[in-house]
Amino acid sequence: YIVVLAVANVEWGPVLKHTFVPDVQFNSTYLGLLVAVLGTTLSPYLFFWQTAHRVEDMEAEPIGGSAAVPLDRRRPKRAAAKLRHARFDVFVGMGLSNVVMFAIIVATASTLGKDGSAQIDSAAEAAKALEPIAGKMASTLFAAGFIGTGFLAVPVLAASASVGLAGLFNKPWGFSNEPRRAPTFYILVAVGTVGGTVFSLVGVNPIRLLVISAIVNGLAAAPFLIAIMLISGDASIMGHRRNGRLASTLGWLTVAVMVAAALAMFISR
Repeated sequence: YIVVLAVANVEWGPVLKHTFVPDVQFNSTYLGLLVAVLGTTLSPYLFFWQTAHRVEDMEAEPIGGSAAVPLDRRRPKRAAAKLRHARFDVFVGMGLSNVVMFAIIVATASTLGKDGSAQIDSAAEAAKALEPIAGKMASTLFAAGFIGTGFLAVPVLAASASVGLAGLFNKPWGFSNEPRRAPTFYILVAVGTVGGTVFSLVGVNPIRLLVISAIVNGLAAAPFLIAIMLISGDASIMGHRRNGRLASTLGWLTVAVMVAAALAMFISR
């Protein structure tokens, strides 16, 4: 999609203008898609998976046996290095994901959405956005990317919900555990994976389902973010690692945007 931007005759003037000064439309369709975009950017699963992954990563380290050793119990240099690694991971991951998302939006708008009448109801139709670089192989290229993304995303998405539910019931979780040690977690992963597969086989419009799930994510993300901001800014919980002024400002601004978008979507209906 990034390559498509170079060959799709993108009108960069309007793109850059509306990137920084959005042309907000107060109707249910626009606001619903806005909430969906926010929901795919800050999906609730990130809060579970990122935390779970970080804990499992720390548990796998040679220090501390099978338990994760908090940063305050590590040597200052090692703790600082661990924190830098975590920050680099988050910033690079979120940065790249947003660059790719921007490329997908602009490339699709500059190809399929050129005349404003495109209706995408299937993955095959979405693949046409790649025709400027792939030609007749666009569907094949899209399918390969779709399958690869599925192998990456399905375990993460299914495991994220499973981590939350297993943790809620105080059951062992994580792929670092064998199935016999965390049966609840693996059963939930299987149910989520099979359930998603069934949806794709019973004739449900996959694009509509993706949009609906993204909207649900956008609505659910706001209360999760509020809880995270309250915890991360509480000195009695976080100590000297609580959020600084910049992080607090950006975090609460994000909360305000997501809450405002969700309320506007409901009001517009």
